[in-house]
Amino acid sequence: MKVLCLTNEFETERFGGSGTAVTGMVRMFRERGVAQVVVVPQTGGTTPVWDNQGENLRVLRLPRDERYFGYLGLIKEQTVLREFPELRGEWDLIHIHALNLATLAYTIAGQGIPIVYSVSSLLRVELENDPAPELQAKFALQEELIARAQRIHLLSRSEGHHFLNKFPELAARAEVIPLGCRLPSAEWQYNRSQTLLYVGRLVKYKGVEDLLRALCLLKIQGRQFTLDLVGKGTEDYERHLRTLANLGQRVRFHGWEGNPERVTEWMRKASILVVPSHRESFGLVALEGMALGIPIVASTAGGLGELVSPTCALTFPAGDVNALARALATAVDNPQLMRTLGRNARHKATTLEWSKLADRYLGLYHRAAYTATVTVTSSVPINREGLEVKGGVDDELVHDGFLQERSLFQSDNGHKTSLDLERDA
Repeated sequence: MKVLCLTNEFETERFGGSGTAVTGMVRMFRERGVAQVVVVPQTGGTTPVWDNQGENLRVLRLPRDERYFGYLGLIKEQTVLREFPELRGEWDLIHIHALNLATLAYTIAGQGIPIVYSVSSLLRVELENDPAPELQAKFALQEELIARAQRIHLLSRSEGHHFLNKFPELAARAEVIPLGCRLPSAEWQYNRSQTLLYVGRLVKYKGVEDLLRALCLLKIQGRQFTLDLVGKGTEDYERHLRTLANLGQRVRFHGWEGNPERVTEWMRKASILVVPSHRESFGLVALEGMALGIPIVASTAGGLGELVSPTCALTFPAGDVNALARALATAVDNPQLMRTLGRNARHKATTLEWSKLADRYLGLYHRAAYTATVTVTSSVPINREGLEVKGGVDDELVHDGFLQERSLFQSDNGHKTSLDLERDA
């Protein structure tokens, strides 16, 4: 099988969990014999570079500059195809992970090559339909890509519910498959540092303010701890967090870390990983911590609540500062309990190794490439200069034998649908 992979993050070009996920997924497919060409922007470069990584994998790195990218970071597909006509290959499918490369996918796909879209999150849901014009434009771009994709890959049942609420007519195209991980060879080892760790973007919906408020309660109770924040936000929001904390040297801001090996080292040095998100489509940071075996305190928000459970983490309702404070106090006071939860979490992570998920992902590819296709036409134009995207979508769904069900959980004949993710292991 020959696949063109379009992504905004891959290997060293990472800004968040998406880069880790795509890198793991591409390597999994390579190990299973899928021939792939990856197209990814590259920060800091001035010249496009072909990176041949042996059999089954070539990477085209395009400078992230105005020569190749324009409004909203959208790729200039005609420029790219003029310089790299080999991208108009005989692909079995196009797998896209990023909105800014969508027009390249449409142009290459034409009417004959199926598109698989891996949705890292439903932006209108994640950002609560923020009215900012540029965000509204991005929401519209994502909804067009969803409308034009033959298969839509979602990461959790929670995202499946949101998807069906917004796109009930597209249920037959959607499948839920979780992200995977690679287990580090060395497990986390217990230490007495009482060091808490947060890894991720410093934005409101990630729950960092809740974490800082909860730690203020622990300080009043006389508990000892330090918190390392590994992540970055806007200058104004970081300033707000520093003011809010009022915890002196107990809280340390370290900025963004794009090297996954160094993130693993942060986890090895910490005693507890905290994931306090208000919303999560999946919870990749938590899965990385589980794979290492570090004890975790996490909210039950969205897909994160499907990933963690009381048998492998201390959990609390998202947004409940008092419940978070109680969970943190329990974690600090009961190191033996946390070690047990950490071991359980690592065991659960073994069920989500990329190698264990490979057959499910290959099934997604085969259904996209070789079963009855979905004919999609769209009258939704991409307005590169303005901010309004107008028009409608006219879809003709051709159901194959695998995707006939109409309900998220149950069809009239009692069969599960493609959006019914297997229960937690």
